[in-house]
Amino acid sequence: MMLRNKSAIVPFLLALAVVNAQAQDAAPDPNEALQQLLSKAMTLSIQVRVVPEDNNASKDTPIWNAESTKLTIPGRPIHVRLDGDTVRIYLTCTPYLQENGDVVLLAQGQVWYAEPTDKESKYSQAFTTIPVTFGTPVFFYPLGVSAADPQQKGYFNIEVEINIVPYEQKQ
Repeated sequence: MMLRNKSAIVPFLLALAVVNAQAQDAAPDPNEALQQLLSKAMTLSIQVRVVPEDNNASKDTPIWNAESTKLTIPGRPIHVRLDGDTVRIYLTCTPYLQENGDVVLLAQGQVWYAEPTDKESKYSQAFTTIPVTFGTPVFFYPLGVSAADPQQKGYFNIEVEINIVPYEQKQ
């Protein structure tokens, strides 16, 4: 009876060894998997500026600016937090690669800001979908664009410039 059980298990073990050997042959090479992942990677360069709306001469000189560069893959969001004295900007960008090679960018901006004389902060949020071509900067205004009366002073715009390039071109 013992001999019979051993003879039944030998074909099973042989089949298991063949399946295991095939699975090991099919295992992806880590370097190849990394190269495939990097071939889809994108670099997002983000510049945030607070620019005055009331004086065209000073519009070229931002009152406050910050930059950030992040690496991501399609469908994975990046988060950027920028802090100033009276403003905090939290930006979430999620790029999606389309079949034609262009990118659709989902951008969400959250802004907390206060006037220097105020003790209370204000909050604003914006969410938009932006079609993007690699290498072409797009602009996002999380507070919208100020439509203030030109006679009034002290109005500002928060301008977010986003530029997306394929990771391989960035190197």
